[in-house]
Amino acid sequence: MTLSVEQRIMYQPVEHIITKLMPLFRGIDTEKFPLTKDLNFNFNQINCNQKTLSFVCQNMQLPSMHLGYEERIFHKGIIATRKNNWHDFFNAVVWHAFPQIKSAINSLHIDELNKQKNSIRSRKRDLLTLFDESGVIVFANDYILELIKKHKWQELFIEKKQDWLNNNIKIITFGHALYEKYLNPYIGMTAQALLLNPMKESSSTFISEGLLNNSILQSKSEMSPLPLLGIPGWYKNQNNVFYTNQRYFR
Repeated sequence: MTLSVEQRIMYQPVEHIITKLMPLFRGIDTEKFPLTKDLNFNFNQINCNQKTLSFVCQNMQLPSMHLGYEERIFHKGIIATRKNNWHDFFNAVVWHAFPQIKSAINSLHIDELNKQKNSIRSRKRDLLTLFDESGVIVFANDYILELIKKHKWQELFIEKKQDWLNNNIKIITFGHALYEKYLNPYIGMTAQALLLNPMKESSSTFISEGLLNNSILQSKSEMSPLPLLGIPGWYKNQNNVFYTNQRYFR
């Protein structure tokens, strides 16, 4: 059975994530970066401005150089992508997996830019960027979500370990900067978790529409810090001593 991009990035231990993602693009091996033509393979998406999206190599020949990154996506459908760059490769992966959410974020950036009166970024744009770069989406029952909100790490990761392993708690890495960090995981890696009840799991439509109608991500309080390496199976030596590191699990 062929896995979708979304299935490939759902609850994947960090040491396995790269080898599962690279072959998505025309059989590219794990030692090479896909070219933009590979990233565009089977990518047939339009944005909120009804522009056909494509990944274009960021060099001196990049079209519409006078536009900013988000403006270029919205007005021209051009996703500027640096060659041989992990950060931009993972950004492409997330575009493949969640085009609706990425398009909604892009559209909101444009809304904010249109309201902007000076060069200072708005709080809304900073919040969107935080989720876009460092966000994860967690699907769980209300009790589990409260444990995350209240930073009850011992109960969440030790007592509820089997819930993670049985996939009763589902987590999807959305932020492309996190994937880059997964290449060399380190104590201190923390995501910003958007917490959702399982009833909302069926489609990214709920999140994209929520973003666009201002019912999701109105303030930073809607996201909770989540120490990723505490997730069962996501790091070595996860014994009880590991979880007593209060500099990480705080």
